[in-house]
This record gives sequence, C-alpha cells and structure tokens, in this order.
Amino acid sequence: MAAGLHASIKLRWYDDSNLLTDDCRQLLVNFLDSIGVTSDVACDLLEVMLMSRAKDIALTTSEMRQGIIRLRQNRKEKDVEGGLTDRNIQVWIKYFEQIGFFETISGKHRFASNKKPREAFKRTRQVVEESLKYTDKLLEKLEKAYRII
Repeated sequence: MAAGLHASIKLRWYDDSNLLTDDCRQLLVNFLDSIGVTSDVACDLLEVMLMSRAKDIALTTSEMRQGIIRLRQNRKEKDVEGGLTDRNIQVWIKYFEQIGFFETISGKHRFASNKKPREAFKRTRQVVEESLKYTDKLLEKLEKAYRII
C-alpha cells in the first residue's frame, strides 16, 4: 500500500436486483454509489473513461472535459458545463488515482495499467482491505478499553 494514501471510500451495499437493469448509465451510477460517490461530474468523467477504454485510448484532462460536454449534449442537459471547472475535474481524477483506479502517464489518463475496470479496481479492493484491517484492530482495542472479554 502506498505511503500517505488518503482516499475515502464509503461502501454501500445493495441487493442484486440493482443488477437487473441494462441501462449503462444506471449501472455506472449504481457502481459509484456503492463506493460512496454521488457527484455528477465524477459519474460523467468515469463514463467518458469507460468509453475511451473500450477504444483503448488514454485521454488528456481537456479531452475528458470535451467528452463530458458531448455526453451531456447527447442527453440534452441544459447546463452542459455545470461543475466542469478544471479544479473539479482534477479533484475527481486525483480521487480515482488515489483509490488506484486511474493512472496518469505523460499527461494522459487511463485505467491503472490500462487494465479493464474490474482489474484496475483490484487496487481499490486493497485500500478497502487495509481499512478493514485497521477497523479490526480498532475494535480489538475498544474491546480491551471497555473490558469486554
């Protein structure tokens, strides 16, 4: 695990009925919601990255932004540039990098090691496992502190 990693993942659990949809966007929303991400910008950014991964293309931040605008135009949204500040996009790219899902090489972003999303997410699983190990240690210390035998 990388030293100094500061990523926050808020896990949410849903039953398998949420997998019954064939709506790509809803599946994406469900995935992000399951790790505690509810931002439209994050969802749009990940959707653009999924589409680029299907074509095996890494994207610059500017290309990501343009891809999000096109997605929103296709969905006929009124505010296609809402939330698309350079800073906001960078925040989400950094978040996805911190949880090990994305990487940046020579100014272009892609899924970690250019793997499929499911494989890239394995690094995120390591973050979750480390968090669970810490939680176990914390619970053990709490039990001792409260003299629970």
